[in-house]
Amino acid sequence: MQQKRVGWKAPLLIFLILLLLFQAGDLIYLTCFDTSGCRLPVLMYHHFVDAESSTEGTIVTTSRFREQMTALKKAGYHAVTIPQVIDYVKNGAALPEHPVLITMDDGYGSNLDEAAPVLEELGMCATVFVIGINEGEEYYPHSGEPMWQERFAFEKAAPWVEKGVIDVQSHTFDMHQLASYGYSGRDGVLRLAGESDEDYRTALFSDAEAFRRRREGRVSTELLALAYPFGYYTQEADELLQEAGYAATFTIDERPNWLQAGDESCLRMMGRINVTDGYSGEDLVNRLRSYSGRFFPLNN
Repeated sequence: MQQKRVGWKAPLLIFLILLLLFQAGDLIYLTCFDTSGCRLPVLMYHHFVDAESSTEGTIVTTSRFREQMTALKKAGYHAVTIPQVIDYVKNGAALPEHPVLITMDDGYGSNLDEAAPVLEELGMCATVFVIGINEGEEYYPHSGEPMWQERFAFEKAAPWVEKGVIDVQSHTFDMHQLASYGYSGRDGVLRLAGESDEDYRTALFSDAEAFRRRREGRVSTELLALAYPFGYYTQEADELLQEAGYAATFTIDERPNWLQAGDESCLRMMGRINVTDGYSGEDLVNRLRSYSGRFFPLNN
């Protein structure tokens, strides 16, 4: 009787099943039992309006923002600051249970006028990544056109900073540009075609220094973090910006972050969730639960 030949597919299938089981087991361990690190969901907002609704992907109504923040608080989430996150990673300092980092990009006046009072009322906080060259300006410096919306000056933010409700960090000084704008020829922080290593390094360091000078002495917190404009970033750019003094960097990639004490690489190129007006409070809590890596009940 002819013996049946075992092909290569069966062993490969067994190997893949075992690999998936190991990965699932590792995920379950990390999310349920490992206490040496924690998930950090990071939320990304831009502009706020006092209106009934908004269909714009970067505009959230004040009422919806209040609903979202209230739902997070009821669900047991605690808003944290970037210094707290850095202190946890570098020094092992404690973070509150179920931390969430709330961020806002560009530096709109509505961050202070609409969002900050809601945060203060609920005992929460947020970080605003400000475009340095637009800070406090009424007209775009390059085109001379009126600003689309008010951009707050650091002095206006200072009282909120003192109260611990708002912090202001960098969205670059003048690299919130696209080549198509016709001003810098550069897309965000990316290297120009044919740009030498020395010139590229100088460009990033000069922009970081310009932001630092513009902010210095006008708000009380330390300059520690940068959010990449338009989500453009590379490993090369991130290494240079770390050298320029940014301890943490943020992208617009929608992915979770795993913080590990003693591993500063987890502070680099962190992911964020773009929050729109379409998210109800419950929607946002459910989204964060899927990112948080911890299972806990909703407090009604």
